[in-house]
Amino acid sequence: MADRTQIRLNQNSQLQIKSSADAAATAVRLNSGRAWSQARPQTASTDGNAPKPKLTMETASATMSIRGTDWEVEILPNGQTQLIVLSGTVEMANDLGAISVGKGEAAVAEVGKAPTKLLLVRPQNRVQWVSSWKPDPQRWLGTDAARWAAPVRGILAGDYSEAVTTLTPLSNQDPMAAILLADLLLHQGEVQRAIDALSRHADAGKGDPRVTALLAAALARNDQTDTAQTLLSSASTHFPQHEGLLLAQGELAIVQGQANQARQALSKVVGAQPKQAQAWLGLGLIESERENTRAARQLLGQALRLDPTLSRASAELAAAEAFAGNTAAAHQLLDELLAREPANYVALTARGISQLHVGQASEALNSFMKAGLIEPRYARAWVYSGIAFYQLGERQRAIEAFERAAQLDPRDPAPHLIESVVHEDALQLGNAVQSARRAQANIPYLKSLNQLASDQKGSANLGTSLANFGMEEWAGYYAGLAYSPYWGGSHLFLADRQTGEFNKNSELFKGFLTEPTAFGASNRHSTLVSKPGHYGRVDAYLESDDWRQIGLIGAVNGLTASPAPLAYFASADLAGASALQDGSRAQGRNLIIGLGSKPRYDLGLFGFATDADIRGTVRTPSLPNDPIRLTDKRVDLGTNFKYTPDNQVWLKAGSGRQRVLMSGELVSEETVQVLRTLHQSPSILATGLLESLESAIKTKDIQFRHAFSTDDTLWTWGLEQARLDRTGSLVEAFPGLSGNRVIPVVFGAAQESAAKSTDGYVSVKYRRAGAFDLQIDLASQRSKTTIVDQRVSGFAFDSSGLADQRSSDATTVFHYTELNPRFGLQWQLAPLQTLRLVSQRWRRPGSAGSLSPIDTVGIALNDRLVSAGGLYQRTRVQFDGELGSSSFVQVFADHERVDNPRSAFPSPVAGFELSQLENLRNRTEVFTARSDLEETPDFALGRVDSLGLALNHLIGRNQTIAMRYLARNARQQGAGKGLKIPYIPRHYAQFTSQWALAGGWLLGTSATFRTGRFRDDTNQEPISAGWAFGLTGYWEDASKHHGLQAILDNLLTRKQAGNQPDPHLVVRYSYRF
Repeated sequence: MADRTQIRLNQNSQLQIKSSADAAATAVRLNSGRAWSQARPQTASTDGNAPKPKLTMETASATMSIRGTDWEVEILPNGQTQLIVLSGTVEMANDLGAISVGKGEAAVAEVGKAPTKLLLVRPQNRVQWVSSWKPDPQRWLGTDAARWAAPVRGILAGDYSEAVTTLTPLSNQDPMAAILLADLLLHQGEVQRAIDALSRHADAGKGDPRVTALLAAALARNDQTDTAQTLLSSASTHFPQHEGLLLAQGELAIVQGQANQARQALSKVVGAQPKQAQAWLGLGLIESERENTRAARQLLGQALRLDPTLSRASAELAAAEAFAGNTAAAHQLLDELLAREPANYVALTARGISQLHVGQASEALNSFMKAGLIEPRYARAWVYSGIAFYQLGERQRAIEAFERAAQLDPRDPAPHLIESVVHEDALQLGNAVQSARRAQANIPYLKSLNQLASDQKGSANLGTSLANFGMEEWAGYYAGLAYSPYWGGSHLFLADRQTGEFNKNSELFKGFLTEPTAFGASNRHSTLVSKPGHYGRVDAYLESDDWRQIGLIGAVNGLTASPAPLAYFASADLAGASALQDGSRAQGRNLIIGLGSKPRYDLGLFGFATDADIRGTVRTPSLPNDPIRLTDKRVDLGTNFKYTPDNQVWLKAGSGRQRVLMSGELVSEETVQVLRTLHQSPSILATGLLESLESAIKTKDIQFRHAFSTDDTLWTWGLEQARLDRTGSLVEAFPGLSGNRVIPVVFGAAQESAAKSTDGYVSVKYRRAGAFDLQIDLASQRSKTTIVDQRVSGFAFDSSGLADQRSSDATTVFHYTELNPRFGLQWQLAPLQTLRLVSQRWRRPGSAGSLSPIDTVGIALNDRLVSAGGLYQRTRVQFDGELGSSSFVQVFADHERVDNPRSAFPSPVAGFELSQLENLRNRTEVFTARSDLEETPDFALGRVDSLGLALNHLIGRNQTIAMRYLARNARQQGAGKGLKIPYIPRHYAQFTSQWALAGGWLLGTSATFRTGRFRDDTNQEPISAGWAFGLTGYWEDASKHHGLQAILDNLLTRKQAGNQPDPHLVVRYSYRF
């Protein structure tokens, strides 16, 4: 119908269309037979007040008002009307009464009696006549062809009734008669009759293997896959090499999501019978569902060469091209095939997928619904029809479609995962968590996630709803269990969970290289699969602590599909800030450009560039009037090549430069005291000039990574080279007296460091499903860090040089060539309960990030403690587990040792605080993961021993609570032995709660306690113990055009209890279009 209502009639049925949906509603009358329908759940209003169903169906004994979507009506031989509802609601009424029939219920009505409900076991089995099963007697006959020539001619001619009449009496004694009869009965939807006809000859697997093969197929269609598997296992012991049984085993394994078992069975057939086209088709189907385009083309092409009439192979080949985004090739194949076979549901589904990729959601939905009408049990069509419904704004029908797909393919996690994204999109986080939990249970049977669109935050990840609901530990655990190095969504989501810049950059690089078109995702509603579009966003931003800044951010992004997928992102961030305690001011801009392209299904290209420029004037007691400028530029380019979905290569190169310049007035009693002593001149004044301060950081890197999987083992190896050059110079001048003359006393200092690293690594990760994961990594790391320090001071009588000069020079070299291993073991104690033991030894390279694994069995390296060239060592044991369906607990014990390369002289620019200027380009968001550390510690050598506990609890669909506690002993060693490591408190505790409320609201509260700690490695700047409280709020309207974020934290019980004494306020308004 025009409103996408579908009606399918069984044989010997008569339907009268009384009015069409071109008007207010559709009315039909079933005079005889059976009809199955899918109808839109919306209602139309004829008078503005009384909603009327858009579809009504009349029979002689009742009128049905359709408010549901999936139902069957049958006129029984005695004239009664029988109704079965599979989803939604149907109201059945006549002059004597009315009832409402819901999902999984049935009812009957007859003339002269009110409708009554019936109790049916497995009502969905009553509509199995709605099927695409086609009788194929040639597949089963073999040498018996001549004996059964007459009934076969009738079957091929479509005279099924005569064939059933002929075969029924023979089926009790003759296995081939039973096979031919059952093949017909399956076509007619009489699945149980087919099973009964075959069972007596199968003899629990000991009978005719052809009977057993067809019986397994019938049982699978009756949702009795376990029984079918038991039957085939028994038969294989008696007929281990029978071609028909091996084909049946392969087909059943495909249905059960067991790709390896299916591949083994079908490969045996191919090995014994290389011309068996059905086996090649099965192997091609496995690779098509994995989106292994190269292999699918070869295997399906071979099936078609052996049997050009094998339309399923042609349809699957077109689907493989559609998955790969090769729309031209897919359209050509589909046009040819559908011209011959308009009812090929696989081809119709492939056409819909191809239409989705070019943004034709309405046309795609028509294709999917045609496929679903022809074969309602085809799960792929239901998944993608749900996606099309969602893109067209029909959210409830989308959810129903995903639920139907999950029923048809109960082991596939994709429908649950996509449904979780839909709930997350509506901020129904409790529902999203439940869907994510169902998806997590099926992750071992995952076929592919490549079709699922990911945005720049990896929002399609299983852990997204948990993270946005404040349950970070639970989210990280789910993300780790479902982690795939071959899917960009895994990396991009984990990037947002990292609080250290090195780890964050590492996952971002891997994510954008793996999925370069993530730049082009919609900034409002998820599209679920990639589709062309262009989007924009404008944000107004206010942040206040000891500085107050106002920012305006504009961004555009999008995706084009022709001639090849090309994604773009560009943003401009303008900000101005002023200090609340003095007259310091700054203004800045930050430009970002990202491009991603997939010129072929197996090739991705990525480019990313940033350019920040911040200028200001510092007005503090020590720097009364000093202009300052910070510039930061970076460019990264890379590519990803997918030989197969689980055999990929990544390559990237990048460079960056950051520079800070400052000059002006200077007041420094501390520096002058040193100069007075050094030059024995007490008359040097503390008020002088900062003639120049310059700090520069240059980075360059090139990185290569190759990852591939063999059975249950993930292999990763790579090579990386990086260089980090850091320079800092300072020239200060103070007036001093020499006799009766005022002579400047000049102090100059410079430090140059160069860190070079060359790393090669191999990582092996073995997984025994349901038992344990074992990871062993070995890295060959060569690192050389050279630090040159220079100090000079003296009286500047004239331009010829310094008098009474004092100078010092020092060069420090750290050179390492070492093999650094990592080891990890994860035991699965129970479903979703694991114990992990890891040992990590890592020397941090000089690059901004790495393509190498940054975790060991899901436990990431702690990059917050170690600087470039430093050595990090850890031993950790950790338990993670769900406690029931609503709680998660994490407990760990951790021992860490850090050795950072440092000169005996501090950097001459270390005392000039630049973090507030950095904040002009770092934007805090409600959903950003927060570190327990207020700042990154700066120290040389130390160890940290930790005990940690975290509890996440889902109170209901609308509220969560989380508790975290850390007990740590963090002490420096070496020259600072006994001193505490900066910013690490002895005890840390945090309590949070989050609410998801109606109207698009998310609210959160937090209370955080830290014991006393220090800002510096000399322990001269203490921070007192105390509590800090915080509030967060987020709102968006139903259209997602308007959004508002608010954060108020660092509400201290004592001013001295925080790194900054002032409350931290962030308010951000967003308009998206």
